[in-house]
Amino acid sequence: MIHKSAFSYSNGEYSGKGWDLLKAEIAKSQFVMIGEQHGEAEIPVFAGKVAQVFQPKALVIEIDPYTASQLKKVSVDPSKYAAYFRQKPYDFAFYSWETEMALARQMTSSNIDIWGLNEINFLSLPTFFETLAAETKKPGLKKLALKKAATISLHDLPLYKDIAKYSDFSAYSLKEVTVDSMIVAFKNENAASKKMLQDLKRSIPLFANSSYTQRVNLMKKNLLNYLHSDITADAINMPKLLFKFGANHLSRTDEMNTAFEVGNLADNLAGAAVKKTLHILVFGKKGTSNTMAPTDNTLAIQPYDIATDDELKSLLPFSDQVQGEEWALFDFRPIRKAVKAGTLKIEPRLLSFINGYDVLVVFGQVSGSRFIE
Repeated sequence: MIHKSAFSYSNGEYSGKGWDLLKAEIAKSQFVMIGEQHGEAEIPVFAGKVAQVFQPKALVIEIDPYTASQLKKVSVDPSKYAAYFRQKPYDFAFYSWETEMALARQMTSSNIDIWGLNEINFLSLPTFFETLAAETKKPGLKKLALKKAATISLHDLPLYKDIAKYSDFSAYSLKEVTVDSMIVAFKNENAASKKMLQDLKRSIPLFANSSYTQRVNLMKKNLLNYLHSDITADAINMPKLLFKFGANHLSRTDEMNTAFEVGNLADNLAGAAVKKTLHILVFGKKGTSNTMAPTDNTLAIQPYDIATDDELKSLLPFSDQVQGEEWALFDFRPIRKAVKAGTLKIEPRLLSFINGYDVLVVFGQVSGSRFIE
């Protein structure tokens, strides 16, 4: 039941049967969700081409709302990237990589908004406190926030190149009681400043991944915050949204992580508005991938092969059909239908992908995302 629809990427464009079929599916959808394998440079390029076809109101991504606002400002001027990232190497999480930043720049230049759903980025605390200083009106509180930013930056900057020291980042030693004292100090400040500190406090348990459920719930809450004006007592007027997250976050079921995540919430919101969603799983077959640390491309970019990837190797029956630099589209829906009808049985991990996604896109040659230097 595995049917491959091949396509290719050449001279900056996709072409072929698989791409034509995918464009037709995109055209029917209100929410398009790209579940990815992080660290693969081709995926943001693919997402950018999907955006050109889809023309969403916003790109919804795996960073926090404050980082998303900063990303929109910084992405517009490539001439300033090198200086910025020398001081703040991982300020935008995955969007500190070259092709990810190019995707952000494409969005801002196309008047497509960028929404972030994550907890506060633990590697961008200096920028967070600089933003807090800009929000507050009182000179004493500005000084307090800027001192916090400078202290953290001085401590953290030397750590980025040495993965053995990543457990020493300031975020891991930040205590809720410290933020509580700032909340008291800011009690007469504006609502935006006070909200920032409350958001930081909520993020502290997530810096050490101590509560996955809490993280998932925060991501869903942040999505609803962005959509609050679109949901009224009389109507649900959902904008077109393009989501790009790690694959586990965009499944429509709870089978991948035993949690109903953003993909499930988006699916239900679209259903309530009588709209369709398209869940796309995408990854490369073999080559190199960015392992995320340290911020040194010669060390972070390592050989990759799906056959040794425990998270994805259940999909080998599909990736084995992709040759060379080929791209291919596989439709999961007929397989899902056969499983539900009882005419086909497959192992649980593969079934979680089949049930969670509508289509799979595999590309043969993958290259690791590069940190901006």
